[in-house]
Order: sequence, then C-alpha cells, then structure tokens
Amino acid sequence: MDSKFKINPKDETLTWQTIFERIKNGFELQSIESEDLDASQIIKFNDSIVIAPDYQREYRSSISDESSLIESALLEIPIPPIFLASHKLKGVQVLNVVDGQHRLRAFYRFLSGEYALQDLGILKDFNGFYMKDLPLDDQVELMSRRVSTITFRNFPGKEFELEIFNRYNKGTKPLTPQEIRHAVFDSRVNQLVTSFCNKMMNGDKDALFEAYAVSKDRFQKKTIHENIFVILSIIENGVSQTYENDKGQVSKVMKSPQYAESYMKAKSESDACDKAIERTERLLNGFNEFVSTLSNITPYPFSREIYGISSKRGNKFQVSISMILAGIYKKLVESGFDFTLLENATNLETFSIEVTRILNESHLEDSEYKASTTNPVEIEKTVESFDLKLV
Repeated sequence: MDSKFKINPKDETLTWQTIFERIKNGFELQSIESEDLDASQIIKFNDSIVIAPDYQREYRSSISDESSLIESALLEIPIPPIFLASHKLKGVQVLNVVDGQHRLRAFYRFLSGEYALQDLGILKDFNGFYMKDLPLDDQVELMSRRVSTITFRNFPGKEFELEIFNRYNKGTKPLTPQEIRHAVFDSRVNQLVTSFCNKMMNGDKDALFEAYAVSKDRFQKKTIHENIFVILSIIENGVSQTYENDKGQVSKVMKSPQYAESYMKAKSESDACDKAIERTERLLNGFNEFVSTLSNITPYPFSREIYGISSKRGNKFQVSISMILAGIYKKLVESGFDFTLLENATNLETFSIEVTRILNESHLEDSEYKASTTNPVEIEKTVESFDLKLV
C-alpha cells in the first residue's frame, strides 16, 4: 500500500496530572487574543489539549455521570482511550480532542474543584466529596492514574483527514457533516463564524437570533454555522460556482452543503492575511445589518414570510431564501447601493414589494417545479430578476 496513505497514529499513556495541566494550558491559549505569540509562549503551550474544538458537541453530562467516571478511575476500572489530533492554533501545535471530550471535561472539572461527587454506587462514603476532601493517598493515586490516548500527528491531506473523521464517527452518535467540516477545515474565517454563532446563542435574543432561527439543536449540530458559510460563499463568490467531487468530477449544480464545504476548504488552504479577514468580517457584518433591517418586514426574513406567505411552524429558516437574499445583497453591494436608504420606511416597503415579486415568480412558488429548491440555476435566475432600478 502507498505509504502516503498511512496515518500512523501514536498510542501513548498520560497521567491525569499531565492531562490536567495540558487542558489548563489549552484554555489559557484560547483566551489569548493575540495571534502572534513569542517563543516562550510557543514552547509553553506546545501539545496543549484543546478540550472542545469547534466540531465538538456542547457538553451535556450530568454531575452523576461525571461522578461515575471519577469512581471508575478511583477503582482502577479502565477508561476508554482518548482520541487526539494535532492542529495549529495561533502558531502553536496543539492536540484537539476528537473523541473523549466528556471524559476529559469530567476529570478536569473535578480536579479543579468544580463539583462534589454524587450518586456513587460503590464508594458511597465519598458522596459529597470534592477533590480536596478525598484522602491524600487517593488524591495522589488519582492524579497518577494513566489513561490511554491515540494521537493522530500527520494526515496525507485534508481530504484524507475528512475521510478518517467520517469513518471514525460512524457510531451511535455520529458527527454531522458540518461538525466534521469544522474538524478538518479550520481557518480564521471559521473562527469568525464560530464567534458570531456563539454570540447569538449566548447573548440577547435580538433580531439576528430570530432571523437565523437559533435553537440549541441547530447550534449543537452546527446547522447555523453551515447556513452562514453558504451565505458567505455566495456573497464572496456568487451563486454560479463549480464544485469538484471526490471522483474529480466538476459540476455547477451544487447542493447548499457543497457551497459551505468548498468555501471552508478554500479558506483553510489559504494563509489569509489580515486584510482578507477584515473584508470577510466586513461583508458578514454588512449582511447582518441588512438582515436586521429586513426584520422590520418580518422577524423571519429567511422564511416565506419575507414575501407575505405564512411559514409552517418550525420552518423559520429556508436555505433557498437565504441564498437568494445573499445573492441580492452581493448585487446591491456591487452596484454601490446605499443601504442606509432602507432605514426609510417608504424605501423599505418598495424593496419588500420587489422581493415579494421575484420570489412569487420564482421556482419556490411554481407548482410544476419538483427539483431542489436550492438549485443554483434557479437561485441565480431569481437573483438576476431583481430589478435594481426599483430600489
């Protein structure tokens, strides 16, 4: 077999003391705002463990679940291996947690004194104990316990890495395709989108929160992230794009996830300069201001309500409409349109009338149309029909 396809994972055993310190370093590294670290920092943070990279799910374990893991370690019951993958973060080689986030976080939280043990089935005398309350011998033994780790240091290319993640996560709770993309196609743009999604999820329930139909499920599965990458792809590159599949075949008929994947892949492969990142951030912020303005028409501008048709419950975000609005936004930007004009109620109503016209005349309301609503040919046709002179 060709040696370039051998990923050669390394089996190692680490003590909980070592893992705890590496996780602590990982959190410290992530908290540093600067992208330029000095030599001493690069050495200090080398092989830090990033316990929750972007593709990991939100942490959902209970204290009872966490306590059970600690009890197992105290009883020397083997803990399943932790899977790690090398990655560059702020110029530092770190280890992302591919599988084992809940195990590592349970131990880190306990060793940090964040919770007391509860609902123990065997070591019942330890119920209510924090780490500091355990007998000293047990504290020392727990910190010295070893856990098996499997570390992927090198992959022969991003496509191969994506395939490994796909295969590894075909389990009872597989990662979603977008979660896998976050694992493989990391970039500064990825971090920008993640930051924006985190802000929507954890901040005030504002107009953008409603517009993007933010929910815990859509956030955890990275669906919102995927929606935004599709939008950014169209804003920067247009609706008409080409996509190369895993067989090397090029097609213009892209599905919406392919917009996200090709865009994320391109960003991960380019060493984006500050100017390029600033441009993407400016476009994202501008589009979101545009969406906030459209929220004066309806709280759900990415639904059929943007053109006066009531959306079914639970269908407040339609990818096809987000693609059309992204295309219209690109068209307006390139024409030099002054978006502050839409702050005037009369101008906004005029804009709304034109959007209503093109969407009612589009494939979305064509009873004879049976193909995908995100068909780029139809999306582009709808965007092109938007008359700039009427706004």
